[in-house]
Amino acid sequence: MNDDINESFAEAVKFGRVRSSDWQSYTWKNELVEQRRRIGLHLEEALSDAETEHNPLHMLERAIGVAAICMRRLLECRLVTDRFRDSQLDVHEIYVKKDVEWREPFVSQTASEIFNNYDLKVRHPERRTPKIISDKLLHARVIGVLSASAYVPDGLLIASDIQSRTNLFHFTPSEMGAILDAFLADEVRIASDGYLDEEGNFQGTRKLFAKRD
Repeated sequence: MNDDINESFAEAVKFGRVRSSDWQSYTWKNELVEQRRRIGLHLEEALSDAETEHNPLHMLERAIGVAAICMRRLLECRLVTDRFRDSQLDVHEIYVKKDVEWREPFVSQTASEIFNNYDLKVRHPERRTPKIISDKLLHARVIGVLSASAYVPDGLLIASDIQSRTNLFHFTPSEMGAILDAFLADEVRIASDGYLDEEGNFQGTRKLFAKRD
């Protein structure tokens, strides 16, 4: 009996060890705070035509992409409450023009054919889930800075490749900040994970559940 135990232990040791921990929100929120700052800074630089050693538009594209990764990880790792995950956040969208031949943007450019493809005379209030917003930002095909328009406020134009065929997100600096602040302000206070059996009881290993309040 003891020989069997010693043999099993010796075999288990051969597999080495795996270190892990619980997912934590602070790692991603700390980075999101920094990217929020960068988005605000570089957007202001672009809007004011500030003289800088860097290209504010390049820095802005990077900051949006990194922020989107942080947003996605907070959602995917269940580091936000279920209430927030299922909520609807305020956004504005600019629709494609009707009865106009679509011009495919050049692959090398982040916002070509904007004036041909989109109706920039009006933006439309909408409500979208945090996941939809973060997905579009992460897969952004269009990133542009709109200024000096007589119709809509100065701000960001962002859309994923699929989204761009129907609309663009339009964010003023404060609206972009509000979206990021919504992720930062949400805090999970109670987290529970477990298994449900086929009758919905808290036992067995049939179905995994996770709840975040």
